[in-house]
Amino acid sequence: MPDSKTVTIAIDELVARQPSAGLTDKVVRLIDQFAENAAVYTSEQADTVDHVIARLVADVPPDGRIAIAERVSSDPKAPPRVVEQLAEDDWIDVAGPVLARSPLLSNETLLKVIDSQGQSHLLAISRRRTIPAAVADALVVRGNRAVVRAIDRNPGADLSAEARTHLDQRQRARFEELRKAPRKAVEYPAELSRQDGGGTVRCRLVDISKTGAKLMLATLARPSGPLLLSFASTAVKRSCEPVWQDGRDIGVRFL
Repeated sequence: MPDSKTVTIAIDELVARQPSAGLTDKVVRLIDQFAENAAVYTSEQADTVDHVIARLVADVPPDGRIAIAERVSSDPKAPPRVVEQLAEDDWIDVAGPVLARSPLLSNETLLKVIDSQGQSHLLAISRRRTIPAAVADALVVRGNRAVVRAIDRNPGADLSAEARTHLDQRQRARFEELRKAPRKAVEYPAELSRQDGGGTVRCRLVDISKTGAKLMLATLARPSGPLLLSFASTAVKRSCEPVWQDGRDIGVRFL
């Protein structure tokens, strides 16, 4: 078995001369070799090879990364650093298979993805065969309606009592907000800002009633506390507070 330095030099030479057009196939072959040698690699050798393959993956275009993700998504002998790198990919077609199926992802990695990526990534995690309580609870707090519904229907999701309560509160708040007053559909630019002088988020008024409104945020944010809803090009402002949120859609109650 070659030492780690020899392995690094050999793969570095491959990286230098390999044209990008054939890089995906080469990476897949290296991953296959890694899995075949998993039982005989020392920890140092495994870490070295894993690190270098991850460097190669970073140069692979999205279509190739999708193929690589499918290859490693269910393999317990796949290179763990490569799996983690793919799970954190911004392209959901790349990250999705790994997030949904890989047994190699740690809770720490899953929580990092939940905190930093969009709802499609969260939905992929919510479909895992088993979901530990810490991960399931984070999905309930940050996930939109589709994510929460998937978690609620997943028998492998270990929801804490606190998360169950939070889930029930979200559903009740949404129901109460929708039933209190008839809605009038509108399309109007607006802004949400914190009453204590915090940051402002641009949004669009979707519908409105005497008691509240539905808004679509221009960017993914989580407004909280007492807010001020300002209607563009007018002096009209309404004090409000958030009562539910699904991704960029948010319902506010007028105060």
